[in-house]
Amino acid sequence: MTPFVESDAPPPSPPADAPAGEAGAARRRREALAARRPTGRWALLGLVASIALIVLKGVGYLVTNSAAMLSDALESLVHLVTSSFALYAVWLSEQPRDDNHPYGHGKIEYVSAGIEGALVLAAGVGVAAVGVKRLLFPVELPDLHIGAAFSLASAVVALAVGRAIANAGTRLRSPTLEADGLHLSSDAMTSFGAFAGIVAVAVTGWTAIDALLAIGLGGWLVVHGAGVVRASLGGLLDEASPELVERLAATLWGRREAGWILPHAAKIHRLGQDLHIDLHLVFPRYWTLEAAHHASHLAADAVRDEFGPSTEVMVHAESCEPSDCVACDVVECPVRAAPGSADGPWTGPWIARRLR
Repeated sequence: MTPFVESDAPPPSPPADAPAGEAGAARRRREALAARRPTGRWALLGLVASIALIVLKGVGYLVTNSAAMLSDALESLVHLVTSSFALYAVWLSEQPRDDNHPYGHGKIEYVSAGIEGALVLAAGVGVAAVGVKRLLFPVELPDLHIGAAFSLASAVVALAVGRAIANAGTRLRSPTLEADGLHLSSDAMTSFGAFAGIVAVAVTGWTAIDALLAIGLGGWLVVHGAGVVRASLGGLLDEASPELVERLAATLWGRREAGWILPHAAKIHRLGQDLHIDLHLVFPRYWTLEAAHHASHLAADAVRDEFGPSTEVMVHAESCEPSDCVACDVVECPVRAAPGSADGPWTGPWIARRLR
């Protein structure tokens, strides 16, 4: 942390070679676009994986007539539809802001994730219904050993690709990719379950196992789909993220400069892959407008360094009041009304509160 200086010494002036406002904004837009480009490739991978899984599971169902494999194939069919929309959503979210969408198109990712969750939930209900029907009206299940091989292969593919896409979604802050990867991972769990059920039926000859397994897999899909819908609604409604606010507080404290008295009213909005951060920051009231403006840019740059170039930061500069003196340890302040301590470090709840 930069040591505090004498109160009559304003923050250092911007260097002569610092980029102009428009040039700096253009550079940040290019960096943000470059950071988002990989999402399209991951979404395309999810689409290709869905097609491969439908082929594997479809052949397995035709060979075995298994309700568990039918339910597994139905989920992959749902995933093919949602992966197609996910690819479109990722493409749209990467489009630049325009007059009609000043905050960009990132919210489409929450819509995509919500649709995916709803379809998974519906598939779960359908799968459970098939299981109940097979339980009441059993059918013969031939060639189970071939079906088991197809089921195991589809499980391995779904698990490997799903984890890779989910991790990419977390790294790239893409709700669509996270939902797509989690869907594939859950697909793997149903495939492993179908594999276990087919093996159990082959060993015991009890076909009711297949029907009961389909019911269980349907219930799993309902729970998983409901969770994805819940998360997407939270994003659409700008649900608060205490973890992100805590990270913002640690960043501001770690990069604190002389004269940054106290931040407050901090808010973080997730716009798909992008973040929009609003922040009020109190500076000494005897500073010039130029000095406060420069300090605001330093704070915004520190936040972008931590959260990535696609982060939009709005810092509202405020002049200090006598009540703020207790949070300030600027040396020999000419307007100080009370002793200061500036205890730290700053925390998320502390910077999120509104002072005025």
